[in-house]
Amino acid sequence: MAERRPLRARSLDATDFTPSLEALVEALSEVRTAAFIDDEGEAVDLASRDEEFEARIAGAVLSLPLHRVRGLTRKLHAGTLRGICIVGRERCAITRRVADGLDLVMVLDGGEVREVTLHGLVDTAAEIAAVAGLDDDVTGFAVEASAVAEGAGRPLAVWERGVRRAVLEVLGVLVENGVTHVLVRTDGAREVLLRHDGETGHWRRG
Repeated sequence: MAERRPLRARSLDATDFTPSLEALVEALSEVRTAAFIDDEGEAVDLASRDEEFEARIAGAVLSLPLHRVRGLTRKLHAGTLRGICIVGRERCAITRRVADGLDLVMVLDGGEVREVTLHGLVDTAAEIAAVAGLDDDVTGFAVEASAVAEGAGRPLAVWERGVRRAVLEVLGVLVENGVTHVLVRTDGAREVLLRHDGETGHWRRG
């Protein structure tokens, strides 16, 4: 059994995904890092026992085989790629699709992947998808927001089809029947209307 090292301090602001990622790493002693990445390998959020820079690099590196295997999957008409597993003598890497262009990736100590670790990966990817309102959204639409004890939090970025657009300005907020409607301006001078369901905690377009 690998030594259970503590999580490293992070410079990233906490998001709605942070508790799920930290719980995953803390529950499995062999996990070095878990990162939620976009289509370009940029970390949306992460939890790590390694330095944050190393965790970011791991996410970027793993995006390369993901792109290549996705291409092979299309050529083989194999359907949607759910994930990949790379097994080495000293370390392993596993990934799980969250939505189109969004993946959860983990780096592990040791030369094998335990069944409980695979289940943890799959369950956490599903939890992230649910938090982001991506359960059946093939466009990969997601909202990153600052974590708060209650309420919607402030939208920080919007993802669609794996492209991240930072929120530059909040133009208006309307709270009605437990739903928070937020109009934001993102990169590229795009205006996007978002809504946050206070009961489920999910963000969606409109």
